[in-house]
Amino acid sequence: MAKRLLWISFFSYMLIAFTLVIIGAILPEILDHYKQNYSNGGLLVFGQFVGFLLGVLSMPLLVKKLGRKNVVVLGLIMISLEFFAFFLPNWYLLFPLVGIAGFGAGLAESCIGAIILVTFQEKQANAMGKLEVAFGLGALFMPLFSSALISKGIWEYAFIILGLSSFLVMLGWRLMSFGELDEYLIKENETSIAVNKEKGSYTKKTFFIIAFSAIYFFCYGGSEVSIVHFLPSIFMEEWGVSNSLATITVTIYWLAMVIGRALTGYISEKLTFNMFLLIINVGSLVVLVLFTLSESVWFSFVLCFFLGLFMAAMFAIALIITNLYFPGQTEKTTSILLAANGLGGSLIPIVIGQSMDKYPAQVTFWLFASIMLIMLMLIIGIKILGNAHVSVIREEDHKA
Repeated sequence: MAKRLLWISFFSYMLIAFTLVIIGAILPEILDHYKQNYSNGGLLVFGQFVGFLLGVLSMPLLVKKLGRKNVVVLGLIMISLEFFAFFLPNWYLLFPLVGIAGFGAGLAESCIGAIILVTFQEKQANAMGKLEVAFGLGALFMPLFSSALISKGIWEYAFIILGLSSFLVMLGWRLMSFGELDEYLIKENETSIAVNKEKGSYTKKTFFIIAFSAIYFFCYGGSEVSIVHFLPSIFMEEWGVSNSLATITVTIYWLAMVIGRALTGYISEKLTFNMFLLIINVGSLVVLVLFTLSESVWFSFVLCFFLGLFMAAMFAIALIITNLYFPGQTEKTTSILLAANGLGGSLIPIVIGQSMDKYPAQVTFWLFASIMLIMLMLIIGIKILGNAHVSVIREEDHKA
């Protein structure tokens, strides 16, 4: 039954990725159809982000009111409403439709992530790695799929396919039985939370752990979104490659991300989570520094691959590490971290865009490297604070 849960979560995460990239993938066609400019297109994307952020933040409260399974079902229903974008309503009606879909994506992603973390206690890295593979595949193939539809002049069918797919997966969640996990999915597991509340709740002593982790996710979300959006432009400016060749950088990056996420479970079994996260952060920092020194475009393409490979497991491993310090608070912790991740993904690209406008491309690479250095310092800080937190708990248990 746990495998059944993991498989439906896999397809759900793929659909969530589709939802979050579909607007960007067909934005030129949407703007051309409605006779809008890119500034208004940016507002449309921002509206989707606001919906996503509100969905993530609402998840813990809705779980208490509706239960985990119903929250996922609600999120997928909201995503499936993008089906109606096929009928191309008024431009201003598209905003709430996209915002609702973003809200549903935020609900579903954060709730499913929390469910998997709790369900697969012994294999968290392996399970989360598979979900991240699904997300990566969705982000990798949606633009390619959209391009095929655009080339045939039927780009609006992307909304129909997304809406119907989300509705079918929603039916799977609604009708499928997960055996002994059904009770956990249907209602709040009060007993589990009560047992862990004293050690797992946020206190003054543990505030900096969750704060450092939130900043880490803010930086990671901003870095990932910025790299995907600006890497082609950087290659065109720095090495003078054509637009068609420059766009391959994103494909290489996401392909490496998928490979790295597929290996996350295996590698994490060989190393501790903290050591794994430290290694991949150091590796990413080294790659970004090499970017600033590289004079060969082909070597830089290789660096794109290694950057994706090193960054692949950051999200899943950092999420697992933080949740380990707050047992019984999985929904709340996951919601905070995903919200920080989304906020970084909306704000840091603004800074990167301004850097691209004002300074040479190398400065942007140094900016990326600086962000990665901050992330490295944060995980070291989390490790130190975490060790102190664990020592206090052990001392209290000993006294008891």
